[in-house]
Amino acid sequence: MEKKRKFILIIAVVGIIGTFLPWFSAFGFTVSGTEGDGWITLVLFAIGGAIAFFNGEKTEALKKKVMAGVWIPAAIAAIIALRNIFKSRPGGIDIGIGLWLIAIAGLAQVFVTLFFKGEGGWDIPKSISDVKEAASIPSVKEEATPAAPATPAAPATPAAPEAPPAEEEEVKE
Repeated sequence: MEKKRKFILIIAVVGIIGTFLPWFSAFGFTVSGTEGDGWITLVLFAIGGAIAFFNGEKTEALKKKVMAGVWIPAAIAAIIALRNIFKSRPGGIDIGIGLWLIAIAGLAQVFVTLFFKGEGGWDIPKSISDVKEAASIPSVKEEATPAAPATPAAPATPAAPEAPPAEEEEVKE
């Protein structure tokens, strides 16, 4: 299996496992992700993992068109986890390991999908425009066709000399 696909698949499995681990704990009780938004994060990581595992030839890199199907669900899962982490809650409620795993896995999935070249190593952007280009979903663009070379104008054909206007003859009766 291609290296980038392996990373995507491993991170997706970590995110799925984080769904079943404790998200919150208080007074000796724990709440796992399956009692709330965890089912959403599970599906989002499953989408990325399924794309990495089932799409195309496993020895080849994922196509750029398919990459959005991996990093967008992971970003949504990370947002869900971070929202739960930073949401205000009554005192005494601690954040569990599962929520942290989902947040880290979601961010890692986005990072790996956008910036890891696969066999060639990391493709760290040098500017914000590189990040925008890496994150852009390729669209179908019409290829510019080169303009046809101008054809030389045909030589002008000499016009026949104009005859002087005929004078009207006076008709005699």
